[in-house]
Amino acid sequence: MALFMWSDDLSVGSTFIDDDHKKLITMVNNFHDAMEQGKANDVIGKVLNNLVVYTKAHFKREEDEMQRIKYPRFLTHKQEHDKLIDQVAELQSSFSSGKAMLTITVSKFLRDWLFTHIKQTDKLLAAALR
Repeated sequence: MALFMWSDDLSVGSTFIDDDHKKLITMVNNFHDAMEQGKANDVIGKVLNNLVVYTKAHFKREEDEMQRIKYPRFLTHKQEHDKLIDQVAELQSSFSSGKAMLTITVSKFLRDWLFTHIKQTDKLLAAALR
């Protein structure tokens, strides 16, 4: 069952950002589903790795746009991105080393972070892009 559903209130009004967010939501849900179904660690690790790679690519696209328009909140926004990347890299490292993780807690953390980031930080960016 999906942990996180896309809804129109999550739209920031920028096609490329909204499309990326939909993909990220799907990836968070895939990670959560793999956890719930007790999939093998190699499957969970692959899903987590794909999520990390795509998140980095999404953040780069956003950051390139922020720099293009000389977005005044660039550093604050980028710091949020960097903090999440660091947190997820730490989770990924823990997972790879076999350390026990509360996997449902991890997927809920990702959902909550993404929801808050979209609703607050990315809505401000989208308004500036318009």
